[in-house]
Amino acid sequence: MVWWNQTVSVRVSATVLVACLAGTARADVQLDPCACSPNKPGFHRSSAMTGDWSGVRSDLFERGLKIQGTYAGEVFTSPGLGGDRVVGAGLAALALDLDLATLASDVLGSIHVAAFAIHGRGISEQLMDVYGVSNNVATSDVRLFEAWVEQPVGPFAVRAGLLSADQEFIVASHSTVLLNATFGIIGMLSYNIGGPVYPVATLGASARVETDDVAVRAALYDGDQPNQHGIPEGVGDDAFVIAEIEIATTLKLGMWHHTAKGNGYYGVLDRQLERYVGAFTRLSVAPDDAIDLYADTGIRIGPGPFRKRDFISVGLAFARTERGPQTVVEATYQYLVTGWLTIQPDLQVVLTREGTAGVVAARAVVAL
Repeated sequence: MVWWNQTVSVRVSATVLVACLAGTARADVQLDPCACSPNKPGFHRSSAMTGDWSGVRSDLFERGLKIQGTYAGEVFTSPGLGGDRVVGAGLAALALDLDLATLASDVLGSIHVAAFAIHGRGISEQLMDVYGVSNNVATSDVRLFEAWVEQPVGPFAVRAGLLSADQEFIVASHSTVLLNATFGIIGMLSYNIGGPVYPVATLGASARVETDDVAVRAALYDGDQPNQHGIPEGVGDDAFVIAEIEIATTLKLGMWHHTAKGNGYYGVLDRQLERYVGAFTRLSVAPDDAIDLYADTGIRIGPGPFRKRDFISVGLAFARTERGPQTVVEATYQYLVTGWLTIQPDLQVVLTREGTAGVVAARAVVAL
């Protein structure tokens, strides 16, 4: 089983790597990697369940205030488990975005605030996997997530406030349809460092400069995350730094350093191969941590060609952990029922040293 985990993961990653390098230029995809978002997984939902509020929502948007909300409910089951075989969870998200250039002055930037209401639980505790089979499941809470101000300064953009690294770093736009948490920000960082990743943001600042060919991003965060319902209770003694360079909107190379938990290094290939097909592959090493090697890869088909706004995605992830290798394989289909509702059946297979578990899931996301 160990041999299968390592060999298959390397072969599949190499295949997708070659495809990414040979593909055409990546299409312009609106990315919002948040676990539950009105825009996830890369397109803006065409309507909301509550409508346009008699024109109020559109009027506010034109004036520079964007209000977005979603609710995602899900059910996961693993027939081979001896305990609770069926679990349910839900995540409500509310985001406010203020365009200060429209509201006040052309020289100003923007303000973003996001909050979550989380309930239910997942099955990763029983599976003992390092990934998290759901990217929505977290401790039940009503909490502030991100709250930041962003300001352009010439060719740069500077962001400061409550920040989460999974909104800016190690992101592959073609992986965001998948439900397993590791296909957001990689499970290696979440497991080894702990954050700041969903649902916890910390005090920090980030900066980026972007041209047509090259983008450079860097951030400094509080490395300890003391908070109450997402509101910081102080500044810790440790720091977390991460930086990456993106070349030709395809290749990202980056590294991180936590003052108490060590270093990590990563590469990301993320590319649109054909009109309807995109692929990603990521590789990361952290020589001194509990997970010292991580790789994932996958393909996304859509939106289209079968239905205009549907997505099909397959992903595979491998992690070498202190307890032995772990692999997860996922296949999912996101069906757009209407402009504000998607239904997503999902299948996963989790392979650990302790055994193999199949996971069957379904998620419904409503844009409010």
